[in-house]
Amino acid sequence: MNAELLIQSEQYVWPEKVVTDWRRFSSGLWRVAEGDISAAYCAETFPKIKVFTHEGRLFTNCGGHFSGPVPAGADCYPLIPVAEYAGPEPRRYTYEGREACYRNEVVRLGPKVAFLASDATLEEWRAVLRAMYADGGWFARQANYGSFLNENSNLAKSPNGTKALQMEQAGNLVTLSKQEIQQSLDATSPSLASDNQLDLSL
Repeated sequence: MNAELLIQSEQYVWPEKVVTDWRRFSSGLWRVAEGDISAAYCAETFPKIKVFTHEGRLFTNCGGHFSGPVPAGADCYPLIPVAEYAGPEPRRYTYEGREACYRNEVVRLGPKVAFLASDATLEEWRAVLRAMYADGGWFARQANYGSFLNENSNLAKSPNGTKALQMEQAGNLVTLSKQEIQQSLDATSPSLASDNQLDLSL
């Protein structure tokens, strides 16, 4: 294990919350590549874990919080070498202090850090809403985009999401069918999986 990516627990004060780019939480739907925090979800495979890095430290994702197409966040835990762990012993209802296995090495999990998603920009929200209709299968069964938006007006709960929904409802795409929205998305900008996504997972 790369020792540079691990921090001794007694020398570092772990934050309770970290706000980071919403793409890191993406599940891979709506033309947004899977984010590194989402990919590190491991509650179903624990004690075998996957990791992501944040500010040079390794974390694992043990549970997410969802709020529509742009996820709200995840409960994450830093990896700490067993010999350097100075936190509490394992307790019920938390992963803190538990032993886990990463790359055939046993580590302990530090205190829970809530990673929270930033709000997507207006243009990102608009692209996600269009992709939800274009690629939504039976979920997006409405005859046109406007009907889809009206029936799913609770999807966008953030400030930018709410404003983007209003802009889309007042826009000139509301009469388009699912196929026409798909063609519009394919012809315009590439997916929301920007080059930044690769940078975030390093």
